[in-house]
Amino acid sequence: MPAAPEAASARRLSVRQLAVFCLAIALSLAAPRLAPAQIRGVVTDATGRPLPGVLVELWDAHQRLAGDGTDASGRFLLAASGTGRRAILARAIGLAPLRRLLTPADSVVTLVMQPHAVEVTAATVATEETACPRRDDRHARALWLEMARHYDVALSANGVRTQTQRYAATVPAESLGVIDTTRMQPVFIAGRFSPRVAAALYPEGRGFYARSNSGMLSGRFDLWEYPWLESTLAWHFADSLFAKFNRLAFVRTETGDTAIAFCSRRGNGTYIRGRLMLSSDSTLASAEWEFVTPPPSEVAGGRVLFAPIAAGAVGEPVLPIAGLFWRKRLRGVYQEWTEYRQWERCVNQDCSLREPLR
Repeated sequence: MPAAPEAASARRLSVRQLAVFCLAIALSLAAPRLAPAQIRGVVTDATGRPLPGVLVELWDAHQRLAGDGTDASGRFLLAASGTGRRAILARAIGLAPLRRLLTPADSVVTLVMQPHAVEVTAATVATEETACPRRDDRHARALWLEMARHYDVALSANGVRTQTQRYAATVPAESLGVIDTTRMQPVFIAGRFSPRVAAALYPEGRGFYARSNSGMLSGRFDLWEYPWLESTLAWHFADSLFAKFNRLAFVRTETGDTAIAFCSRRGNGTYIRGRLMLSSDSTLASAEWEFVTPPPSEVAGGRVLFAPIAAGAVGEPVLPIAGLFWRKRLRGVYQEWTEYRQWERCVNQDCSLREPLR
């Protein structure tokens, strides 16, 4: 017996409603997930003890979104929104800066900070010992190549500019890493140093990492001049010259993470040795190094933390969000700490016209 018109209409309506419902679910799954409006968490040391007075900042690929200081219980609260890749940057006196990549769903996080990686005695300054790789590891080199493909080195060197806050001072050896934020000065930083120019000025890398200083002495330079690897030359760690000059190998860090150790292929002249920390998506998270020079030798080094980029992105600029340079002096340690803010893309050649990076 044929169905009544009312029943057939009800069935058609049910089918239509089911189709609309399924489409709504599909669209909701396909749409970008909004990040939590608030991110809260706690900062502790390796023993689980809460750490008060830690500066915690939230960054996306190009700018600082929010910041807060931990309270007596080590807790912080960041108000921010967005859909892009973000990272937390935490720093405090006597502790190594920490960078952690966030997922879109992260709303409660725990940050465990480690003691500062630079140890100073009355006579020497030394980073955590990173032995020079004796041979090049093809797997580490393949991972480095995967990292490098995410970035546009020429854009990083010539096409971006940012305003920074910089603090520079000579401090007692035991106070290395102490940053007086009230004395930070605004400075404009523009990448204007081409990697091809670097190759021409320093053939085969013989003078790239340090040159004898024949000019006026300054806080940063003394017997040797050091490149700004933590600042305008931070892109060098993703440049083909870096891979050409250094051997690469895997190392295991104190926290159990995997890093790429690097050291000069020649082992003489001026060079750097250290390690690169990569995020889970093979992008650059941070780099730390020490300069090695022939006599008259100095002891100097640095560290840089990088902004996150979107998962799977390629052709992105290499953007530092914080950098530290240090050099041993006869009395105390000279250090520079640089914090970066909103990065912009240069519209014209001299970067007098700029637009926000997107």
